[in-house]
Amino acid sequence: MPFFSPWITAVFIISLTFPFHSETSFESPARRPPSCDMAAYSACSEQHDPVCASNGRTYGNSCKYCRALKLTNAFWYKHYGEC
Repeated sequence: MPFFSPWITAVFIISLTFPFHSETSFESPARRPPSCDMAAYSACSEQHDPVCASNGRTYGNSCKYCRALKLTNAFWYKHYGEC
């Protein structure tokens, strides 16, 4: 069995180190609330990056959230993702 011993050892070492170098092993950095300092929100993209507001409504992305906030100013940011 000497042929399998180094091979199994190598696979074992690689399998232990891979999770530390994969993208899924790192925590995602904390995201900041949307910055609504842009001048105009007349044309928002359709990129899906939902934002949940305190009014219980989910906005499709930060631009759509900021546009609605600019119109009413009656709610605030809660978190990214669906409400």
